[in-house]
Amino acid sequence: MLTKQGDTIKYLLDYKEGKIKEGLGIGCGLDDYLRFKRKQLNIILGHDNVGKSLWINWYFLVLALKHGLKFCLWSGENQKGQILRDLIQMYAGEPFKNLTTQQIQSYLGYLEQFFYFVDNSKLYKPLELLTIFESSGCDVALIDPFTGLDREMTYEGNYTFMNKAREFVNRTGMTIYINTHPNTESGRSGNLYTEGDWKGHLKPPLKDHIEGGKAFLNRCDDMFVIHRLIKHEEMKYKTMVGVEKVKDMDTGGKHTGLNEQVLCNFNYGLGFEVYGVNPIEVIKHGF
Repeated sequence: MLTKQGDTIKYLLDYKEGKIKEGLGIGCGLDDYLRFKRKQLNIILGHDNVGKSLWINWYFLVLALKHGLKFCLWSGENQKGQILRDLIQMYAGEPFKNLTTQQIQSYLGYLEQFFYFVDNSKLYKPLELLTIFESSGCDVALIDPFTGLDREMTYEGNYTFMNKAREFVNRTGMTIYINTHPNTESGRSGNLYTEGDWKGHLKPPLKDHIEGGKAFLNRCDDMFVIHRLIKHEEMKYKTMVGVEKVKDMDTGGKHTGLNEQVLCNFNYGLGFEVYGVNPIEVIKHGF
């Protein structure tokens, strides 16, 4: 089917007049580099055990609180109760065990209007997940991780899925985030810092280290790397976010500089702080 001639005139004139809206931010320094945009296919990359899932769930929580977005999560490695426990703790801003039963029930009821979960007791094929995502009526979907699916483990299979996922976001208007792991090479000794205070610690994976090849990079809109120096006495509490691909910078976002990732302070698990700003507290209290 051919598109209609002249159907882009509104976009072109809006662009000329500076009326193109930027993607959604969360009210901190991360907004300079990373924006939420609808109808996107985004890739997250990071080594195991660096806290990718916790960070992305925090990011989703802030987007939900600030913009009312709804999320459908498939998590093959974390249970629904664990995720909601962390979300409640970050929203409350105090340790979960310090909360009263009434507070937990109240916060759970509030947050469950934004977060929906796919039953992870079943092994899904990628296209089965897309069908579930569409039926959820949510704005955003998460596949965490892609390697946990019942999939064809070939380069061609990855390309086929990414093409199907691209068609899906274009058709439905949803945005999909796919959490991925790097290949074996990224964890070898050649990928360690060689000098300074970080000597001997593992570097973040390069975007080309993604397991499954460049099919993911070629077909995604935005791509960012989450990293943490898990054995460093001080840096183990700071999550490093490096933005490696932004398809449309006109609507916000840009690459982080070499070794200039955005640092997010763990803040005792009470919601990340970005350069001293806790977006959740700002949203809740307006300061």
